[in-house]
Amino acid sequence: MNQREWSASPVFGVPSVREAAEYYRDVLGFGLDPADVFQPSPEEPGGVYAIVKRPGAWIHFQIRREKSPPRVRVKIELDAYVYVDDVDGLYADLQRRGAVVLQSPIVMPYGLREMVVEDLNGYRVAFGEFVD
Repeated sequence: MNQREWSASPVFGVPSVREAAEYYRDVLGFGLDPADVFQPSPEEPGGVYAIVKRPGAWIHFQIRREKSPPRVRVKIELDAYVYVDDVDGLYADLQRRGAVVLQSPIVMPYGLREMVVEDLNGYRVAFGEFVD
């Protein structure tokens, strides 16, 4: 059996795929190739599916045509966790870009230094790095 490293990509349901993807590009620093925004017909100007990428981390957006119920969440609830090499450098970059930072970088009891951001649709993404 061939052993390969696994990877995962969350899929977020959003009302405007293009707007979400452009937010991740402009504010969270992900790459966005125009070919990765799928707009099968002119009736879907915001697209129906998109993928944003950073090295080793892809996030997918899928159209959600019906309104989502309001979420009641406790502070620690997350939607995605991305492992990074330099959380402090990322923090400085995201602050400069105007990201909504819910938690500045801190060392957690489980040994990761992490920060948490919230996107324009209320999804929470943690970025963490292993500390020695």
